[in-house]
Amino acid sequence: MNNKPINLDRDTKLIRRYLNISKPEGVSKIAFEITPVGDESEYYMKITYVVPDDSKYLKANDKNLIPVRYRDEWNHHITKDLKDYFGLKVYINQSGTRNENFYNR
Repeated sequence: MNNKPINLDRDTKLIRRYLNISKPEGVSKIAFEITPVGDESEYYMKITYVVPDDSKYLKANDKNLIPVRYRDEWNHHITKDLKDYFGLKVYINQSGTRNENFYNR
């Protein structure tokens, strides 16, 4: 694979654009932070899925919900797409879901 050297500014913009067009249905915003891992395009990523206050993805609205299940699926798609389309190796080391009211405080 043709890996590019780390360019934090470029890769952050690229990831932000990708996430804005590929948000899962029911997600208002995806906030993230990336930290370089090595000397190629590898990053650790902290990701937060921001959803409406009445979202079905919040445990407070569905006591039987297992939040990890859908986040694992979303995380998998993000890491796969970033590698396949942009040559970025991203390791999501933290992910969570927040409602808009809490996130915007």
